[in-house]
Amino acid sequence: MPYIIVEYEYDPPATEQAMGAAFESLKPCLEVRGVRRLRSWFSDDMTRGFCEFEAADTQSLRDAYRQASVSYARVWSARLFEFGPPSTPST
Repeated sequence: MPYIIVEYEYDPPATEQAMGAAFESLKPCLEVRGVRRLRSWFSDDMTRGFCEFEAADTQSLRDAYRQASVSYARVWSARLFEFGPPSTPST
């Protein structure tokens, strides 16, 4: 299944409570479309973020977000690129 990235931009910064409420609204919309959230990343100042999903296509994500009334900046398909094995920081 393809990887899909959903990007977010917030002004004013998002709060953890708002993000939790948005995800709760999204859950049933994602489940009905067979979408699986893999992970989410947010900047320290909570003004930018993105979530990685496995979904059939980008339109499935757009439809889920619209149905849940959750805003996003961009949705795009991606492929995982890893340059060699993960490394551990030197101590």
